[in-house]
Amino acid sequence: MSYPLIRQGDNLPVVGVLQKLLNRAGASLTADGAFGPLTKAAVQNFQRPRGLAVDGVIGQNSWPRVSANANLPIIDCIDVFDPSLAELEESDIRRAGGNPIVIGGMSNGVEQAVTEILRAGRGVFLLRFHGHGASGGAGISAGHWTLDPNFQHRSGINMNNLEQLRPIISRLRGVFGPYGCVQFMHCETGRGPNGRQMLSAIADMLQVPVSAGVNTQFGGGSTTFRFEGPTVTAIPGGGSLRSWCESRPNFAGFSPA
Repeated sequence: MSYPLIRQGDNLPVVGVLQKLLNRAGASLTADGAFGPLTKAAVQNFQRPRGLAVDGVIGQNSWPRVSANANLPIIDCIDVFDPSLAELEESDIRRAGGNPIVIGGMSNGVEQAVTEILRAGRGVFLLRFHGHGASGGAGISAGHWTLDPNFQHRSGINMNNLEQLRPIISRLRGVFGPYGCVQFMHCETGRGPNGRQMLSAIADMLQVPVSAGVNTQFGGGSTTFRFEGPTVTAIPGGGSLRSWCESRPNFAGFSPA
């Protein structure tokens, strides 16, 4: 599975889920979504007795162990109209054991992506979109970024067409489980007022946190599974990351092997 790669310095909903998983294994962390020194130490304490690399990083080796029996499905949706995204992100995710949804160049690509995501399952923990973007926008089937209000016939999301896409995007609301969240792995989607406005609007549509990077996201290798640089997260109703993390249910007592 294409587990997220998270480490010290990250501030994301997936960190709050990790903190609750570590507490299930015996840690005593505050689930606030901030990967600080205490969370790193708890990760190392989890890794050490299990023969894992004691690096304080949660990735392909540690995620399966810490999330055992937790049922946390991950869905990746990739805009492969740009061949480099197929060569990098799609290949990386398949090598990691994931089965990404790939969307080629097409009109109404947003609707096609939503349809495929709904077919893929329910109870989703993490929904990641990969493509090109800019402040307040994300390509879904465009292969590049454009300021066209129709974004090449709804092949992407931006602040100019968000209201038109609301009925389509809102269909995803029922796909998420109690730990559900969204990540736009596009360049600069979370940057500036437009970025924050778009993320907030989608978070309210879906009633899950939505995160995006502020800087360029080069992708490929380990960066397919993590943000490069600072991020912005919108919580439904304008809440805080900590309040969302604290409101998630604790995992049932279980000691991962």
